[in-house]
Amino acid sequence: MRSGIAIKMLHGPWWMPLQKAASTCKRRKVAVPAAYDLAPDMYRISTESLYGSIWSRPGLELRYRAIATLTVAAIQLTAQVQSHIRNALNVGITPEEIIEILMMVAFYGGIPAAYSALAVTKEVLEERGMHVTLPETFDASLEPKTLYERGVAKHQELISDVFGYHPTEPTPVESALDVLMHEYLWGAVWTRPGLDMKSRIVCALAALVVRGQYDVSVRRMIEGALRFGLTRTEIMEIGMQLAFYVGVLPARAFMHIANTVFRSPEFSQAESRRL
Repeated sequence: MRSGIAIKMLHGPWWMPLQKAASTCKRRKVAVPAAYDLAPDMYRISTESLYGSIWSRPGLELRYRAIATLTVAAIQLTAQVQSHIRNALNVGITPEEIIEILMMVAFYGGIPAAYSALAVTKEVLEERGMHVTLPETFDASLEPKTLYERGVAKHQELISDVFGYHPTEPTPVESALDVLMHEYLWGAVWTRPGLDMKSRIVCALAALVVRGQYDVSVRRMIEGALRFGLTRTEIMEIGMQLAFYVGVLPARAFMHIANTVFRSPEFSQAESRRL
């Protein structure tokens, strides 16, 4: 029983959006109704541990918890993505921002996952009487070189050496993929105006938590997040937030990598090692 935490959550205006997010899950139980009926204790345990213990933690704003969770749900193609879209709307994330998050998912989790989640988003918006279509802002007349340079510049806002991902000399195919990602992921998506930079970083970090393994991309994104201004606590809370959504082991792996970044020479003097 988390009565103490429940009492804390009921005191203070910040609890209201969290209550809105949890209410969808509590009232509807529509994502996987057969599972709820089969294991009622699991529903109580998971709801209490997530909304009572995880979502209520103070180290990461509710907005960013919702972004991280929606990102993971979309990548995993889970039946609960509908609930997480509702939750995102309930805590103040706009339909336009949700669409931008799912455009990020297209690169970090795959185009099929992004389109599936976009289709569900359309259903949720229509049930609320909301009809949203983003204007076309991608300039198809841009020369590839211009798009590439724009992408490299955006990437360098987080990571100065954007070509340092390869431990050995990359093959021509790897180099071609790097060019493509700088053109379209960094040049066409990360530069879009519909989602702020911090939200995009949280989205990218959440996508990397899903993989649950060491990769230089994970380390470099954590480094970039710190350079941009995310705190150690915020980064660790992303791992904490997603432990129940991706599994404890992938979350711990991400948190371990983050801890090694915190202790590296560039960042070890910036803050105390104790979070």
